[in-house]
Amino acid sequence: MNEHNRSRRVFLRTAALGLAAVPLARFATHSSRAQAQDLPKAEDGHALDYVNDASESEHEKYESGQNCESCVFWAGEESNGWGKCRHPEFADVLVNAKGWCNTYTPKG
Repeated sequence: MNEHNRSRRVFLRTAALGLAAVPLARFATHSSRAQAQDLPKAEDGHALDYVNDASESEHEKYESGQNCESCVFWAGEESNGWGKCRHPEFADVLVNAKGWCNTYTPKG
């Protein structure tokens, strides 16, 4: 077998494996949006002094105007004002965009 045929076979084998991997990549990069819809909504007191309505917070660190939507941990709205928080304490729930917790950090 000459070098040209060997290169061609390697190319064809690699291309075939690449094409076979494309459908599998969808599972690896499955959208968190579909999963987020299955998450429960956080309740007041879930963790870190969380409240669903920031204006109702009585925490000493709370300042007017602070809410999840303006925090660096906010990962974006999923549905009807509820969204994902990147903070590990809230990985298993959706938080309210108008909510607040004591790890609030303003977006830069």
